[in-house]
Amino acid sequence: VSTQSTGQRTCNASANTLKSANLKSVVKKVVEEKDRSTSFMIFGLQEEQNEKVGEKVGELLLELNLKPQIEACRIGTSNSDAAQDRPVKVSVRSSIAVMEVLNKAKLLKDSERYSKVFVSPDLTREQRAERKKLVIELKKKTTTEPNKRHFIRGGCVVSVDK
Repeated sequence: VSTQSTGQRTCNASANTLKSANLKSVVKKVVEEKDRSTSFMIFGLQEEQNEKVGEKVGELLLELNLKPQIEACRIGTSNSDAAQDRPVKVSVRSSIAVMEVLNKAKLLKDSERYSKVFVSPDLTREQRAERKKLVIELKKKTTTEPNKRHFIRGGCVVSVDK
């Protein structure tokens, strides 16, 4: 009888440890998702020596007629020999401000100064891998079906007549 109760205690302890580990991973994922919902990425913003990234991002957002309170920093290691500019991660107070920026970001293509700058949501590694697959598929469709307009929406490549 005592071996059975010891076995049950061991099993219960293992189950509690698993529940605790699962709970921690779920909480971590939710916190990370909340953090990502209040931030976005800017690609192609000219990088300069001793720059004030926050001011540059503020100017870009003014171009979109937005003035959210922001925190901005470059991602990656600084390399003066690099041909590409490092992306900028921008954090704002709410996910609503992020949605406003993302909705107006398409207006940058008409801007003389920011026509080569792109804004995207802050994605996880898995989301970036999935997006990369979609972009590859989009490029294939663009070359094989040039008479149609192709775009990514809702996690799939959509094609419509021009």
